[in-house]
Amino acid sequence: MATQPTSRADEFVRRYWPSEAGQPKHEKLRQAFTRSIMDGYWLAGARLPTEAELVATTPCSLGTVQRALRDLVADGIIERRRGSGSVVADLRRPIDRPWHMRFLDRSKEDGSYLPVFTRVLERRLTDEQGPWSPALGQADHQVVRIDRVFTIADEFDAYNVFYALADRFPELVQQPMAALNGVNLKIVIARQHHMPVHKVRQVMRFEVVPDWMATFCGWSTGATSAVLNVVAHAPDGGPIYYQDFYMPTGAGILDLGTSTGG
Repeated sequence: MATQPTSRADEFVRRYWPSEAGQPKHEKLRQAFTRSIMDGYWLAGARLPTEAELVATTPCSLGTVQRALRDLVADGIIERRRGSGSVVADLRRPIDRPWHMRFLDRSKEDGSYLPVFTRVLERRLTDEQGPWSPALGQADHQVVRIDRVFTIADEFDAYNVFYALADRFPELVQQPMAALNGVNLKIVIARQHHMPVHKVRQVMRFEVVPDWMATFCGWSTGATSAVLNVVAHAPDGGPIYYQDFYMPTGAGILDLGTSTGG
């Protein structure tokens, strides 16, 4: 007898259904969709399985499926469209006054920059120690790590890893993750805490990126990246954030001027 082909919904459940015990099923389904969308399994504009398909392929009742979908709409991850069902939202947003990712528009002679769009892939709290720890004065504090993809004028992608002390900047932890798309985190911190960036230290290095990062950015496996490391300080000298920006070599002309406008 011929084997029935695996449906997109079946494969989604196989890959992304959380194994953690004790979580409500609506939260498991919400997490599964969030992770799969951030991974690119479902692209912007893609139509998700119907409620009936999800009931058939997951251990969820209709009410549970509907609750998870409502939560995803509230998170800004999906949209409900009449006649189309649930559709993946376009999570890219133009960033307000980018600072560290200012690539010159070489088609113009007025010094203008290429437009920059961002989307958040992951946000998590961690006790892990790393090169950001002494820079931030982490000690026994948790840090919030935010992974983002920066799309530069639809020409290429850069991968960003942002670290800050979680208890110092709780708004970075508490906002819905999708609300951080297109957001200049530096400006958020400055407005919330009256803490403008006074000084930055910028260091460039070159390294081979891991395969998972190359996949997110559409780079070839084993690609070498230029990595811009940025550590920002407040007027009192205290650290604000630590960031790494991974860019494909030959991406363009990056302006590393001293402007603090964004």
